[in-house]
Amino acid sequence: VLWYRDTMQLDTTERRIMESRGSRHTLVIRKVHRSDFGNYTCVADNQLGKTRKSVQLTGKPNPAKFSSASRGNWRDSYNISWAVESLSPIEEYKLLFRRLPDNPGVSEDGHPQPLHHQSQRKFNAGRENKTYAAVFYNAGNGYGRQIIDRRTDWRDVILPASPAQTSGLQSMSYVIRGLEPGQNYEAKVQARNKFGWSPVSEAFTFQTTDTG
Repeated sequence: VLWYRDTMQLDTTERRIMESRGSRHTLVIRKVHRSDFGNYTCVADNQLGKTRKSVQLTGKPNPAKFSSASRGNWRDSYNISWAVESLSPIEEYKLLFRRLPDNPGVSEDGHPQPLHHQSQRKFNAGRENKTYAAVFYNAGNGYGRQIIDRRTDWRDVILPASPAQTSGLQSMSYVIRGLEPGQNYEAKVQARNKFGWSPVSEAFTFQTTDTG
């Protein structure tokens, strides 16, 4: 088994340890430095052939993982929480959220909404937070009316990270206000440290209460 960073074959050093236990081979990098970032490849071969697998080592944060309950306690707001594993302190977060459509991709006459009409919202920025109808023509079905609900558009907010947190697992909470009672929402998060932005997290679904 051989290890490479980019195209350079690696040797064991004080910070870089290669372990082998049976068929399990591990590369351990201690006290990671910026110079350690790159594409790492493990190459293994025997009498039957050769194979390789690669992984990218980067200083960017890992995708966030949500920790809040899926059902909120308030009618018009929701306290959302998440945590991010990062080599260096998080500097800021981008929280994206939207109300889930009641019946996405379907026009008022019941026919599936054409794909070119599903992107129409971005050309109507002046109609934010409103529901309105748009007439369209679909070959084979004739004219129809498409219901466009701007309340389901994505909204985003930039949040500064807590200055008290350092490297490792870092947590954050934020109260989203101005929501509707008894509705389902989804959210995603990105985190940024000095090395750049993390991948966008998986979507998290939550619901406001309709009582109280």
